Amino acid sequence: MKSICIWLTGLLELTSFIRYAYLLRHKRISPTPAMWVMFTSGVGLSFLTYAFAEQHDFRSGILNTVDVAGCGATLILVLLWGARGERFDRFERWYLAAAGLVVVYWIASKDPITSNICTQLLIGAGYIPTLRKMRRVKKNTEPFMSWTIMLLAALAGLYPAIANGNALAVVYVVRTIIMVSFMLILMAVYHFRTQRRSNAQKTD
Repeated sequence: MKSICIWLTGLLELTSFIRYAYLLRHKRISPTPAMWVMFTSGVGLSFLTYAFAEQHDFRSGILNTVDVAGCGATLILVLLWGARGERFDRFERWYLAAAGLVVVYWIASKDPITSNICTQLLIGAGYIPTLRKMRRVKKNTEPFMSWTIMLLAALAGLYPAIANGNALAVVYVVRTIIMVSFMLILMAVYHFRTQRRSNAQKTD
């Protein structure tokens, strides 16, 4: 069962990435570059601290493992094909500074467990640029299918984490499930608001 969930997690992550890349290439979505810079730095740091804390138990932490590749590849495509000219604002610069502080703490304390927990907070904050953009433009800017597949990948990755009693892997997966679910809810809210405005304009 564990092996099945591990392979399923990887397959779902790959499917989500391919779908996201397709939509991005055809200009059907407009993701925030800052979000993917923040995700990649946060997920990468989470992966490194996890590797040291859990003695490279990448099977239990399969979701974090595949997220590193997925976020990194998505960031490259967003920078190549996404919107140009968006600069980092104060919040995003503070975020990267906080990531640097986690690295400094990890090196100084040699405590990968606490450092890993801190990165989960950083990754959660990585959703903020996209949430702010949706609020600014008053519409959903992300693809439902890709994010839904991400949620399914997280649910599949929960079993390997629990099976070996790997606390850090469980924290990573649960944080992902909560944040992606919250993201999907807000995406739905903005989507239906846009539809409502469109229908109202048609009846005027």
